[in-house]
Amino acid sequence: MNDEVVIVTPELPPAVGGVADYTQRLIEAWPDKENLQVLVPRNAMEELLPGVGRVLVQYSAYGFDHHGYPRKLIRALIDWKIKTGGRLVVMFHEIWTFWSVTNKNFFVQFLHRRAIKSLLKAADKVFTSTESQAEHLRALSSPNPIGVLPVGSNIRRNEDVDLARMPGCAVIFGLQRARLRGLRKMRSSLSSLAAAGYITKIISIGAGSDSNLHDEERSLLNSLPLKEGFEQLGPRPEREISELLLAASFGIFAHDELSLTKSGTFMAYAAHELNVLADFADKSKPAPVCWLVTPRELSQGMSNSELKSRAESLRVWQRENSSWKLIGRTFAEALGLNAAKLSRAGMLHS
Repeated sequence: MNDEVVIVTPELPPAVGGVADYTQRLIEAWPDKENLQVLVPRNAMEELLPGVGRVLVQYSAYGFDHHGYPRKLIRALIDWKIKTGGRLVVMFHEIWTFWSVTNKNFFVQFLHRRAIKSLLKAADKVFTSTESQAEHLRALSSPNPIGVLPVGSNIRRNEDVDLARMPGCAVIFGLQRARLRGLRKMRSSLSSLAAAGYITKIISIGAGSDSNLHDEERSLLNSLPLKEGFEQLGPRPEREISELLLAASFGIFAHDELSLTKSGTFMAYAAHELNVLADFADKSKPAPVCWLVTPRELSQGMSNSELKSRAESLRVWQRENSSWKLIGRTFAEALGLNAAKLSRAGMLHS
């Protein structure tokens, strides 16, 4: 079997999406780009040549099919595996959507689960980004262990700058709807923290194509009693975002706990050593949740040393569990690439 690798992905930059960013970062971390092809399939993967020896799939159901069931893609992957005996590795960014029995999409997703079960049997290695998704995949009686591989930071840390953090400065970063959802959800607690002076300024960073949502976000930010006000910066270059994250003290996390390890935004906060504000934070839970901060904890008073310790622990966890070097090495090893090649590329040790 040759060392040529095809990465199958639903999108690449300049598309706006987490899988596009993930795939781009993975390509940058790959050990041997001469033997690497990237395929964004448009029609049942006719482009996937029989001579290819290794395939890595960045699986996102709605990314590949607007109905959330990429039937032709799954069938093409299984057929390729049967015909060639090549090495097939699948990273499930998304699995299937859960609907009630009365919803018209229920049967479609039933068929989707059945197809994924066949794909699991064909794959040599399977990964996903959250433990909850791994449990659902295991329930399909997968013959292979399901590896949990948290996503990497979608903003690389700029190691060339050493900025003093601004006390009380919080950042909310990500897609427009996610930022808005977070401000709605945490409005009461953020207002209390602002009134007490624990949060003095909020900087919103990220693209926003909907002017109505932009205005609503501005209204929500304006309603908070922030002593130093707020900024709506919109999209910014990666280097500038990194500098803003390095200068802030807190990151506002809008998603739920189940989404934590699949969120590039969370990993960006962790990589930049921010204290992450989240309603579900709990010191008794496993890492990394134990190092997050609830608004209630902060309002009751936390020492600077405790905040610093949690941010540092979160940074170490992120480096050891979701660095792009580790992600690239994990997939390269799963595909069975030559160990000597990985060693020369510096990917066997991080």
